[in-house]
Amino acid sequence: MPSDGSPLRDTAEGMAEALAKWDLGTVEWTEPLAGGSRSSPKLVVHAQRGRYVLKRRARGRDESERVAFSHAFIAAAAKAGAAVAVPVPARDGTTWQEWGGGTYELFPLIAGARWLRAPAQARAAGDALGRLHAAGLRLQWHGHVRAASFHGSLNVFEALRRVPKAVRAVDPTVDAEAMLAACETLSTAYREAADQVEGLGYGALDSQVVHGDFHPGNVLFEGERVSGVIDFDAARVEPAIVDFANALLQFSSRAGGAASVATWPADLSEDRMAAFAEGFRAHGDPSIAMMVEMVAPLMMEACITECALPIARHGTFGSVRASDMLALVVRKVQWMRDRAGTLQRRLRSVLA
Repeated sequence: MPSDGSPLRDTAEGMAEALAKWDLGTVEWTEPLAGGSRSSPKLVVHAQRGRYVLKRRARGRDESERVAFSHAFIAAAAKAGAAVAVPVPARDGTTWQEWGGGTYELFPLIAGARWLRAPAQARAAGDALGRLHAAGLRLQWHGHVRAASFHGSLNVFEALRRVPKAVRAVDPTVDAEAMLAACETLSTAYREAADQVEGLGYGALDSQVVHGDFHPGNVLFEGERVSGVIDFDAARVEPAIVDFANALLQFSSRAGGAASVATWPADLSEDRMAAFAEGFRAHGDPSIAMMVEMVAPLMMEACITECALPIARHGTFGSVRASDMLALVVRKVQWMRDRAGTLQRRLRSVLA
């Protein structure tokens, strides 16, 4: 997600003025919400009528059509019983406000803890995604929402082409030859995975409304229960298998400390993957079981996209050295390729 260069400390006054568009009674105090993207600053609001989160939409995701679309999806999900925070209407009855060049939303603050990588939590997250997909399948949207998919995207090839120059700009000591080889390996792997998905009949699949960014950072838990799904900014219309495959990748990935990325395991947790699929089966589209051959190549595409785009933009992957992250993704993609058949069989047995 591109940064607009306006971190929270530079927009506090504007956010306070935007907050006045909502009738919350006496505002007792506000505080920055830790974490999340710098391009979408957030305030926790402690007010007479409750606790809320005021959010300024990131540039590029603040068009009125996109905001209306995501709010309609949230409303449909809430009506279907999903754990989501429904936007709070402003004084004029609308659910977002444009102020000072920004687009603002207000949500009830959802209490919850972060992901602990437990299979029971993965199962609950799968259940939550299934509920969202069921709601999205029933939602009809006739407008146009610009949202890029990670599948078959020319932007990924372009990003991998730009990665070496971007990395050298911030890390002149990097092994340029090794980095170039990693980018070429990932570009080839991405093309092969995308072609495989298309060859399996992707073009004939029906599309529906999906979350678009379902990962542990956007799911809150209360013990083993999902207390809320947040951040519908990337909601889009595309085949549900894409959202499902990305979520499987996110909830089955292993990780360690940022300083030790080179030693992170490349394998995915197959137990968490199976638990997530089991949870999804309760409410999700049963036809997903007929598409499991697409899951491994889609996960490869998602993994490469998630790495390539930010590195091409910043020369690093957050606080992680780009060369370490690229090497890890090369290993992860190879693992997914080698285990594709086993993953297909296990997912099919769970989803059937």
